[in-house]
Amino acid sequence: MGIVTKKRRRATRGLNLSKPSKTDSPTRLAGPFVLIREVLILSCLAIFVFLAYSNTISSPFVFDDVPNIQKNTNIRLTKITLAGITRACLESPSSNRPLANISFALNYYFNHYNVAGYHLVNILIHIITGILLYLFAKTTLSIPSLSSRYESYRTIAFFTALIWLVHPIQTQSVTYIVQRMNCMAAMFYLSSILLYVKARIAEDKRKKWLLFAGCIVAGILALGSKEIAATLPLFILLYEWYFFQSLSWRRLKRQFLRIIGIFIVLVPVAIIFLKTSSSRRALSLYHTQDFTMTQRVLTEFRVVIHYISLLIFPHPSRLNLDYDFPLSYSLFDPITTLLSIGCIIGLIGLAFYLAKRERLLSFCILWFLGNLVIESSVIPLALIFEHRSYLPSMLVSLTVVTLAYRYIKPKWLTVSILGTVVIFCSIWTYERNRVWGDEVTLWRDCVGKSPKKARPHNNLGNALETQGRLEEAIRHYLEALRIKPDYADAHYNLGNALASQGKFKEAARHYLEALRIKPDYADAHNNLANVLASQGRRKEAIRHYLEALRIKPDLPKAHYNLANALAGQGKFKEATRHYLEALRIKPDYTEAHYNLGIVLAKQGKLKGATRHYLEALRIKPDYADAHNNLANALKRQGRLKEAIRHYLEALRIKPDLPEAHYNLGNALASQGKLKGATRHYLEALRIKPDYANVHFNLGNVLAGQGDLEEAAKHYSQALRINPNFSKAHENLERCLRLMHKSSGPLQD
Repeated sequence: MGIVTKKRRRATRGLNLSKPSKTDSPTRLAGPFVLIREVLILSCLAIFVFLAYSNTISSPFVFDDVPNIQKNTNIRLTKITLAGITRACLESPSSNRPLANISFALNYYFNHYNVAGYHLVNILIHIITGILLYLFAKTTLSIPSLSSRYESYRTIAFFTALIWLVHPIQTQSVTYIVQRMNCMAAMFYLSSILLYVKARIAEDKRKKWLLFAGCIVAGILALGSKEIAATLPLFILLYEWYFFQSLSWRRLKRQFLRIIGIFIVLVPVAIIFLKTSSSRRALSLYHTQDFTMTQRVLTEFRVVIHYISLLIFPHPSRLNLDYDFPLSYSLFDPITTLLSIGCIIGLIGLAFYLAKRERLLSFCILWFLGNLVIESSVIPLALIFEHRSYLPSMLVSLTVVTLAYRYIKPKWLTVSILGTVVIFCSIWTYERNRVWGDEVTLWRDCVGKSPKKARPHNNLGNALETQGRLEEAIRHYLEALRIKPDYADAHYNLGNALASQGKFKEAARHYLEALRIKPDYADAHNNLANVLASQGRRKEAIRHYLEALRIKPDLPKAHYNLANALAGQGKFKEATRHYLEALRIKPDYTEAHYNLGIVLAKQGKLKGATRHYLEALRIKPDYADAHNNLANALKRQGRLKEAIRHYLEALRIKPDLPEAHYNLGNALASQGKLKGATRHYLEALRIKPDYANVHFNLGNVLAGQGDLEEAAKHYSQALRINPNFSKAHENLERCLRLMHKSSGPLQD
């Protein structure tokens, strides 16, 4: 104990920047000074991150953001209830990551799909994780077994956190919204191990056990964010053995009860999360990938070396969201496979060799390699993603900074070099984030770096189509299919592009091809049904809508489209049920509210129709057709003044809406305002000359004003357009008789 005390005193002396005067209390001076210094350090970390990520606030949802956030109906929390939180946790696509899903649900509750809120939360999580890294590094370097070697531990911890925070490789974890799962897991992982260390050095027993409890809670939260936290119990054990027990198994046994308590809680939780994840079906999922287990395992050695190279030289030109990483087919194909295996074995050997003399460096090497094991081993995930280096890279930063402080002299030169690294990393991070600012720039970057991979071409096509650049989009879809002919998504997207050009036969062919490759493709069934419906093949369309809903019952657009098809057949009750189901899944579905209003109005349910028209207008205030139809419903309820107000609003938004002119003309005619009515009927006919009902009603107004000749002309026009218009025929005959001194009332 005497040795420990001596080391603590030495470390404490190293922190005193000035000697207190005889009249000043050292404790009184140190307290405020330390607090101000810590606030300045943490503020500096936050400022650098905000500057480096300031251009990401409006970056759109991309790639896996779409299924996990945009199309995930389970996170659409409109009220904070236990049922809503539970649904977000357990029914989202990544149900084994409930805590991350809750965070997305809360984002939706406050921001809906405003990306700014999602990005701000991601940046805040990144800053908090960086602060935790600073505290973890500072605490680790100040423990008795290390403090004598690292007198500048606060400065080392500061640069460790700052370099890690602004390193360009972290952009995929922070800017890519769905990788909040990764960031949250790392944040709670680091919290857990930091609380463990704090508990071990705490002297007060009550505080010690509270910190241990916090360690367990943070560990569970990490596991609830992403499965990568499953290594946490092992690293707590390794940390204890390295830094508190001096690599002595005999001394480690003394902490057996504390460690086994943590293992009893965290290991079963880790097993539960791993069992509910895709890792449980690891072997069976290889058939969905373009590689075998042997190929993946061999390739991952090269992937790990690539991560190391990115940590050393992270220029934006080397970063990529969607790598086309070549496979390793054997130890010698390519030869870099064997070299990479040799490097990693060498790193492991170096860690064991350094364990006694350079305990911190040894632990950092094992931290990096150990935290890559879950995603860089046998589980059949995609071969490479930069975000997988987020947690492992933390102590790589610590390794670099500690070596810099040890071997670069004098100290001002060390600070200058590390400061230069920070500046370059910050600039490169900002530059890389510009690529994420737009879907087209992001996927064009991927196509440039992975030109022979089908997925970037397909996704670039999708982004271009969203911007209305159809010809460019089609070129990239065709390129994706040239590279990979059995690519269902590319066939589906090409079908969408062709359908929007009115090439329905070609579109249908690609939808059918997508369904041949992937029979349970609900969206392809839905869009094929749309094409069939546009060709008048309503029965076939309904069959595909029903198949889409059998595969994916919560597909709102399939419910909506099926409702439209049923309404077209006059099956209003069934249509109403599917509109309501679409609105249950997607409450802000404007078109579903509008079309449900039409169907309810046709059934005479005018109050219900009015309610849904108003809801459509709440979501989309400039929806001219909704104003027009709402006015119709109000007029039928005798609320003529309100109806006229909405007709006028429809025409303010869309002056060339002939139906609104016609309906407003009718409303004014019913008030006896015949001049106003005539003006709007004529305007409707200017826009739509073949509008039979307008000709008929204008004929009635003109006949009522005694202008029989003009009235007869409009009745004749109505009959030209619609020869079966019986009332127009009757009124024309009576008008002609009146013109020949005959009598008889006109029909309305």
